[in-house]
Amino acid sequence: MSYIRITAPGESPNTDGIHIGCSCNISIAHSVIGTGDDCISMVSGSENIDISDVYCGPGHGISIGSLGKGGNKEHVAGIMIRNCTFNGTQNGVRIKMWAPSLPAIASDFTFENISMINASNPIVIDLQYCPIPPCDDKSRVNTITLERKLIQTCITIV
Repeated sequence: MSYIRITAPGESPNTDGIHIGCSCNISIAHSVIGTGDDCISMVSGSENIDISDVYCGPGHGISIGSLGKGGNKEHVAGIMIRNCTFNGTQNGVRIKMWAPSLPAIASDFTFENISMINASNPIVIDLQYCPIPPCDDKSRVNTITLERKLIQTCITIV
């Protein structure tokens, strides 16, 4: 999908612009999304998602997850987020796992040429996601790898 505009008031709860789950080979391009929640969210079963030239704001940014709460092994893989601008968002790109988390696979993410303007948290990896306490804090994490290239070249904070 391309050249779309989605708007909701910045203070409106539960207003994801685009919510993707159990889907593959999706492209979102040349679009403007401003909401009170995630501009784009991807949950279990999201694979080979290409997001490019998207302007996001206001909102919570682009989120992967939350993962690890469902009863089955959850997975998100092959996510490309490039040439995007986040303006006035709570987050830029965010990965969130429930605490405690059941087995989940989140792999093969690329964040490239992303601009942040007044974004509070450019990249968030939340392994203790708990929107409504109390939550158990015994999350299990096997491996997290961040490539140096990702950290050095993908973010411009204005």
